[in-house]
Amino acid sequence: MGGFRSDVEQLAHRAGEFEDLAGQAQRIADALRQAVDAAGACWGDDDFGTRFAESHLPKADEALAAAAKLPGELRELGEEFAAAADTTRQTDADNADLLRRLAGEV
Repeated sequence: MGGFRSDVEQLAHRAGEFEDLAGQAQRIADALRQAVDAAGACWGDDDFGTRFAESHLPKADEALAAAAKLPGELRELGEEFAAAADTTRQTDADNADLLRRLAGEV
């Protein structure tokens, strides 16, 4: 064998934790968005403030967008882990059935 091992039950258990992680990420993203919205354009509208906004707002918007996407990405990853565990379980069961048939036990 190639030396690859997996703990399917552990994988399935950990997959279930991603929903909680997604919830935490959602709360953090919401709090961050609220803090940014509450602060408003606190750098002012003078020349310095305008240059600051031009320099920093695009990256801040990117960071907020990434934070907003993270909960969905975590949920999707958890679903993929759960599907991998299910596929592994089914493959193991199918292989066991095949081996029993080959051994004449069925």
